Amino acid sequence: MRVIVDTSALFALVCSDDSWHQAAVAAVHDLLLGDCSFYVASYTAVEAAALTQARLGLEAVGYVRRFVDEDTAIVWIDAELHAAAWDELERIGRRQVSLVDCALAVAALREGITDVFAYDSHFAEWGLNVIS
Repeated sequence: MRVIVDTSALFALVCSDDSWHQAAVAAVHDLLLGDCSFYVASYTAVEAAALTQARLGLEAVGYVRRFVDEDTAIVWIDAELHAAAWDELERIGRRQVSLVDCALAVAALREGITDVFAYDSHFAEWGLNVIS
């Protein structure tokens, strides 16, 4: 199984005060037992690092980096995916969906990844199976 990871899940993993923390830890454990391969869009890694640094500090960013470096493959957002993400953002036309979310979705679809580990249900709008 191939799963792309959203910022909401990355943050929940590293923030013990996050309401989804225990669920995120359990989900990663279960996914790893099921021989899961994790992917992270490059924009998601940047967003997760910025969010974690702002809310928890630089030390916590190290946990995000280790997860990304050791446990995931990075899907790099190139010029084509970047343009497609902008198009999706304009198509959706809602404040609750970010450019980073759109980049993750178009990257997942291009790579044939159908599962997203996230605590944002809007990924289902792209036909992705949301695992939380």
